[in-house]
Amino acid sequence: MISVTPIGEADLDEMARFLHENLNRRNLPGAWKASVMHEWAATRPNYGVQMRDDGKLVGVFCAVYSDQVIDGKVERICNPHSWCVLPSHRSSGISLVLQLVKQRGCHFTMFTPNAKVAEIFRGLKFKDLDDELVYFPNLPWGWPKAGCFFTSEPQLIEQRLSDQAATVYRDHREIPWLRFAAFGRDGDACLAIFKPIVVKRLRTAWIMHVSDRAALARHGGVFRFGMYRQHGMQLSQIEARFLSQKPRLHFRGKRTQPKLYLSRTLDDRQILDVYSELMSLDV
Repeated sequence: MISVTPIGEADLDEMARFLHENLNRRNLPGAWKASVMHEWAATRPNYGVQMRDDGKLVGVFCAVYSDQVIDGKVERICNPHSWCVLPSHRSSGISLVLQLVKQRGCHFTMFTPNAKVAEIFRGLKFKDLDDELVYFPNLPWGWPKAGCFFTSEPQLIEQRLSDQAATVYRDHREIPWLRFAAFGRDGDACLAIFKPIVVKRLRTAWIMHVSDRAALARHGGVFRFGMYRQHGMQLSQIEARFLSQKPRLHFRGKRTQPKLYLSRTLDDRQILDVYSELMSLDV
């Protein structure tokens, strides 16, 4: 009596306990539940899918839905994450995947699969995102242009940004492990979302999102100065696909975590990390 059905609101507490007990105990049930409840889409068809055997929950595959403005057009993104099936039912686990990815009208992103899961998704025609990383030092000097600004004050961030970037900021600002900065000049500002990490014993900003690649290139000196002076970040790490040009002083690396997407119309430079489990879970 195995069934695969959408996860509804009434199922969320059970789903959260299941993931805490069987996938990652570091995330408490409340964190698992909150990860799928952000109001990032006008409509939400489900919170993912679940597998039950004679009524007992034996597998889940969560999903985050968002409506994102990409190159001036609203795109519906489905971000599946946290595929977990009990060992006794692993042979039936692929049915959860197929139930999600057969949904029409969505682009799909998969940002935290392990290597084996990534191979399964490649078999379903998911494509790999470019894995090049760029590292550059943040410098304690060189605020290069009069009239430029760098701020991490919540009220000032929203005031400085364009409507679209301000919306992205509002949609993510309550997530406690994310950090935010706005920089540039009036009418030419950029939002950066980042997390503090450590790379080679250096305090490093993992830059997860920039709202304007060209503005980052124009005001890179302001950004590096502000990250060092206001946040104490000695280094920044960013995926190369988020850059319009690389800083003069940088070195390259490779991302080891597979990141995949499925879309007929979007390319990898249009796929963003916002509105995903990378934001809604402290991964």
